[in-house]
Amino acid sequence: MSDLPSIWRTELIHPLVVHFPIVLLMCGTLAWLAGQWVGRSSDQSSDQSSRWSFLLPAGRLMLAVGAVTAWAAVYTGDLADTEVARTLCDPTVVEAHEEYAFVVAAVFTGAILLDWAVVLVEKLQRWRTPLSLLIGIALLGASGLLGYVGHLGASLVYQQAAGVYRPSQMCTEFE
Repeated sequence: MSDLPSIWRTELIHPLVVHFPIVLLMCGTLAWLAGQWVGRSSDQSSDQSSRWSFLLPAGRLMLAVGAVTAWAAVYTGDLADTEVARTLCDPTVVEAHEEYAFVVAAVFTGAILLDWAVVLVEKLQRWRTPLSLLIGIALLGASGLLGYVGHLGASLVYQQAAGVYRPSQMCTEFE
């Protein structure tokens, strides 16, 4: 059992971190969109509006935390790249994974900062509807790209065994 590598290897930090932004950004996008739709489609004094009034703030919180953790995932992915890239059959997949992950983190960060600006800056209030539409489109596009980045990451792990320990043929190290 002593021949097994440590579970706390540098390349294994990325999988621990990366799942938080995936969930937070996807769910945050859905909550933000639902909050925008409920807030605009119903009368503000109705029970329907107050029942779902938590969606927009919850979406904003998930998107903010998701954007921060997305940058942590980009950073830990760069750390993992130094260990993993030398063992890959097709290193172009990891390059695409890294580049698109950076774009995803940047778009989500820009979208949440613009959303906060619309809420906090009085001069932007008259542009609220078109800016909210732009933010919604950016969130949907970034969510789609996030799914593709996840697909590339999965193909690295499951098709090229990136960061995966390969036991000996008889698995004697587990005895």
